[in-house]
Amino acid sequence: MLNNNAKFNAYDLSVLFGEDNLLNFTEQTYCIGVSTDTRTILAGNCFLALKGENQDGHHKIIEAFDKGAGFVIANKDWVKDNIESISTKPIITVKDTLKALGQLANFHRRRFNCNIIAVGGSNGKTTTKDMIAHVLSGRLNVLKTPENYNNQIGVPLTLLQLNETIETSVIEIGTNEPGEISILSSIIEPTHGLITNIGREHLEKLIDLDGVEMEETFLFGYLKKHNGYAFINLDDQRLKKYSNFLDKRVSYGSEPSADIVANIQLDSTLHPIINIKYDASSLEIKLKTIGYGTAYSAIAAFSVAYHFGLPIEIIKQQLENFYHSSEHSYGRMLLENITDFVLINDCYNANPDSMALSLKVLESYKNTGRKYAILGDMLELGESARDEHIEILKTASTVADRVLVYGNHMLSASKELNFSNIHHFDEKNALFDFLLNLIGVDDVLLVKGSRGMKMEEIIKKLKDYVK
Repeated sequence: MLNNNAKFNAYDLSVLFGEDNLLNFTEQTYCIGVSTDTRTILAGNCFLALKGENQDGHHKIIEAFDKGAGFVIANKDWVKDNIESISTKPIITVKDTLKALGQLANFHRRRFNCNIIAVGGSNGKTTTKDMIAHVLSGRLNVLKTPENYNNQIGVPLTLLQLNETIETSVIEIGTNEPGEISILSSIIEPTHGLITNIGREHLEKLIDLDGVEMEETFLFGYLKKHNGYAFINLDDQRLKKYSNFLDKRVSYGSEPSADIVANIQLDSTLHPIINIKYDASSLEIKLKTIGYGTAYSAIAAFSVAYHFGLPIEIIKQQLENFYHSSEHSYGRMLLENITDFVLINDCYNANPDSMALSLKVLESYKNTGRKYAILGDMLELGESARDEHIEILKTASTVADRVLVYGNHMLSASKELNFSNIHHFDEKNALFDFLLNLIGVDDVLLVKGSRGMKMEEIIKKLKDYVK
């Protein structure tokens, strides 16, 4: 739960939700902080009851009042059915509590005149957001989305943390169905926006690349309408054309026509070396992170920071000291030395484009031993799942000496291909046991899959085994 100190009084709430929907309120009723979780609620908070797939916050309303909630925001139908238990309590009734959370966040956002940078796209959003925030924090007080709280709950809760000390905010926005980017853009009201790329994500609902583009570029549409600044990746062919549509823009990429021209090389340990040309100058940046994906994020972060006027020496310093946190067992392109072999931990999430990029990193790694690709299903691909898994396994079989796969989609694809170096396992324990008999000195293992596949469980087994 993201605690906050956003204050709302009775007048604010009547403007937002209508005076008739405020029950048992007085002029003195107010809250400091908005909470959606009774486990972390503080006395004086507003408790907003959200209904999810597995839990319903309305069942926690009495507990919220017992813990000192100043008032509660609840669904009209629930209040109607349970009026006896809350007849004297201050409560706001709404049709949709999720929408109400967004309304509170937008109201609070409008209290501040700081720059807000929205970061969207199919791949690398979280790393790009983290890099932008890290670089800007070299000179500015920055609020950023924690972890990947990029949906219609996480984004409002992040915005509610705004206060008068914040100079710039970097907010990650995600989507898995049509309309979400439009909703989030309206809540955030960004002054600046960046789309990392248009890739094959959430095809179950977005259908195809055209659907992904239409959804993601709602952000550019919002910026165009509201005179905001856009950062455009010219290396993405679908995004490139928007440089002709947006008046206020900064372009970046390997193309000579870009405002920020950058080229990437990986050293022998997969660390990116980026050569950047800007205006009439140039510089070289070497990252602590690994892989092409983090390099693209760094170029985006450089473009934002340069536009915001940060000194070049600060931008370079901040990019070169950025590193991924390893507090979770699942990683975002983390290189780990495990006794005699090397592990590329990239199992945070996966779609076809990020999977292909990770295999490119595995291919680039220089070692004397063997290479293993340990891959889990890529989820939410809809009707494209079969073809996308087949194409990834074709690539993996040429890059890796052995490909060990887990999941139903990987099973179907591996059976169809019937390649001798691809092995499917119904259980992770069986995959792990098979792998132990293969690993040798200076081998390198890539582990990747969608978040729902929990491929980090294999990494944990490996680490526990060698302890």
